[in-house]
Amino acid sequence: MLSRDKTILFQKRLFFFVVVLSISIASSFAQQKVKDGTVSGGNLPNANAILELETSNKGLLLPRVELRATTQASPLSAFVNGMVVFNTATVADVSPAIYYCDGTRWIMLSTATTTTGEWRLTGNAGTNPATQYLGTSDNNPLIVKTNGAERMRVVQSGRVGIGTNSPNAVLDVQGDVIIGTLTAGDVAKDMVLVIDPLTGLVKKAPLTQSGITIYKSLEVIDDLRKETFNTPATITDINKLSFYRNGVSISFTQNSATSIVSEIPCVKGDEIRIVQIL
Repeated sequence: MLSRDKTILFQKRLFFFVVVLSISIASSFAQQKVKDGTVSGGNLPNANAILELETSNKGLLLPRVELRATTQASPLSAFVNGMVVFNTATVADVSPAIYYCDGTRWIMLSTATTTTGEWRLTGNAGTNPATQYLGTSDNNPLIVKTNGAERMRVVQSGRVGIGTNSPNAVLDVQGDVIIGTLTAGDVAKDMVLVIDPLTGLVKKAPLTQSGITIYKSLEVIDDLRKETFNTPATITDINKLSFYRNGVSISFTQNSATSIVSEIPCVKGDEIRIVQIL
């Protein structure tokens, strides 16, 4: 049997142990506020925060680690969604900055004034083409999309595909192509473009090998007003005729087998050029 004094001492120790244990358990599940006294205010943490730091002249010092790349968890053993670190290394695609993990990679926290390691949607200034570019740094293609659908691709070999993800030439366009204003050529010296009917490959060939004959006529208006003009040859296809007034293409209609009518009346001094392909 325990003496009365020993029984009382045991009860006191047991009570103290229960109190300490209760406080420890309560603290484990409670919100916390850490303050250094530089800010006057209550001791209760913000109701929405599990941990609140309060100071007027100190900061939060994050763990400083040396990341290897945004695609590598190292020096962590695995990617942890929500993990935040300060990277001190400059290697691969990482540089000193705060990074957070989205579960599969490290993402740098940046601001609107950050110029290193990002390509801004609003444009970039002070760029160095030797080290900064739009593209990939690994053996993967560069893909351009709109509305979630692929529109253009630059593959590893440098070939560009528009409307195709496997270009077979330096530029492979699957679809219609419109060419705007071009410099006037010289049929006596220039080449013409021809298309391989099987592969669609565009090539160049001398006009003499194309089987195409081009006629041109040049006339300077002497009359005060003129609308009807003779063509260099008999019209077989109105779409093979071009009409130019002072170097500007003008619409016209067919008048007869060998003449056309200008949409705009021509006046004295105008230079009229008619080009006809047979």
